Amino acid sequence: MGILHRPFKTFNHFPNRQGIIKRSVLGQGIFRRFAGLTITHEPNATRNNLFCYTSGRWLYDEHSQLSRRYVEFNVQALQAHASRVLGTKCIGITKLPEGLYNKALSLEMEGGGEVLARIPNPNAGHPELVVSNEVATLDFLRNMLDISVPKVLAWSSPSSESNPVGAAYILMERVNGRQLSEVWATLSEKQRFGLVKSLVEIERKLVNTIFTGIGSLYYKYACPNSYDAVDKTQLPILKQEAVSRFVIGQTTERSFCADERQEQGVRGPCTCFHDAAFWLLLDICYSFIGNRALTLFVGRTAEEYLTAVARREISLIQKSATHRPQDVPAAVRRTQGAINNHIELLEKFITLLPYILPTGEATRPTLMHHDLHLDNIFVDSADPTKISSIIDWQAVYTAPLFLQARFPSVFDCDDPYPWGAVQPELPDDFDNLSPMEKELAGEAHDRLRLKKFYELASRKFNPLLMKAMDAMQNDDDPTSYIFYLVGQSSSDGLVPLRELLVQIYEKWDHIAKRKGLTTQCPISFTEEEIREGRRQGEEWAVAFNEYENLRAQLLGKDGWVSNEEYDEAMQIYQSHKDDLEALRRRLEQLS
Repeated sequence: MGILHRPFKTFNHFPNRQGIIKRSVLGQGIFRRFAGLTITHEPNATRNNLFCYTSGRWLYDEHSQLSRRYVEFNVQALQAHASRVLGTKCIGITKLPEGLYNKALSLEMEGGGEVLARIPNPNAGHPELVVSNEVATLDFLRNMLDISVPKVLAWSSPSSESNPVGAAYILMERVNGRQLSEVWATLSEKQRFGLVKSLVEIERKLVNTIFTGIGSLYYKYACPNSYDAVDKTQLPILKQEAVSRFVIGQTTERSFCADERQEQGVRGPCTCFHDAAFWLLLDICYSFIGNRALTLFVGRTAEEYLTAVARREISLIQKSATHRPQDVPAAVRRTQGAINNHIELLEKFITLLPYILPTGEATRPTLMHHDLHLDNIFVDSADPTKISSIIDWQAVYTAPLFLQARFPSVFDCDDPYPWGAVQPELPDDFDNLSPMEKELAGEAHDRLRLKKFYELASRKFNPLLMKAMDAMQNDDDPTSYIFYLVGQSSSDGLVPLRELLVQIYEKWDHIAKRKGLTTQCPISFTEEEIREGRRQGEEWAVAFNEYENLRAQLLGKDGWVSNEEYDEAMQIYQSHKDDLEALRRRLEQLS
């Protein structure tokens, strides 16, 4: 495939910081206890620690990163509300490990009780949207689909006349069981296989629920200009009235709403939240400030959704022409000519889209959890094959099944994987390997067996999911990759997108025959454009890999580093900063 091979891996799956800098791993699960900040009567300095991000540092752009994660709230009002909810006095607050988007607090109650509070940071998106969506999602999962998720005790509903806490929040119960990360190493393969079956059953419930559109879940009263979440006739009669409370509204998907992307004005299928006029006015204001785009509708279909994704990327590319951060190593600044060419390519993708989409059930809107790692899964203390709860449902959304279908990270691995009815095997020369090599080969084989068991269990018990995954597994079909790549095109640059569009143009006869099309390819490239693009692409791929390898080693994904390693990491970064800048400028010339 030339310079591209599975671009959604190649351009979005870089190594962790290893080699140059050693890294420790801090669990991000908000329900894990740790020796954190505990307070009863809060002096100002301690309160500020509650408001600030304190779980790490950034090697660049730190002021901006910290400001996106700073949120003030009334600590005493939060404690008082928890006391009212549980009917007992709150006697202390412990700040739990922070993820990237939320403050997590454990509220200790008199008599030994506990409540967990979750407060979204500014970078999570509009706080009322984020909280309303998460609460409605947890309610829907728990009470409509019988999936074990945290129970919400109280939250900052937008229908409330006032919120003395001063910030959006959710109060919820601590879930039962043990975090999977605590017991994973002790599980036998048989137990892990049993855990696979439990997760497949949960995913089966999600995939078999037919949603009416693409977006996020809300209560009807919070988002009146929306549409019913599901056709209630697919649920048992006893639940049909209750399910009418839920609607599909504007998306909280991170790629639309997190960090600076919330300023793009792409709000999803519903452009309102509690007060339609307010949100419409807000979006209109956004459209006139800083070249922010005004795209108010994502839609009910895969074509509308992916068109909105492409429009979002166009908006981000246009913004890059006037907003070029100077001290962010990941920001490759492009000429106006390159920006225009990139936008033209995305417009070609939009033209091509209706011809290359999968068909049938693979395109129907589906809700899935995309962060199923060891810290987000809780298992029964007595039987770790049974899932007692799944946490962190913030910003989940409905989207076409073929884009949602993937291996859960807890069972996924990067080892070469034999797709389909092929069992993983040990290397042919296993007997001749050294003891260390045998150990590594055995560990890789165990990972692959677990992944294969998930695939086979899903084929048997959740066949629609695997049918959607099968549709995206054709290595000879560039349309299998382009849907993933377009959503990160503003950061990848124009070269990967152009290469895939050229491949679709070149292989159109084969693609059209497979899809039963009789039309000519709706996009075209001249021979000179293809030749020059491939020449530039080869040079770009070399420069991109050199730049990204060094950037990943020095900075990881976004420059985050633990507090303990900050000084050493900063010293190493500063000593290689000129090298990284030289590679960035070279890449800039080729982008």
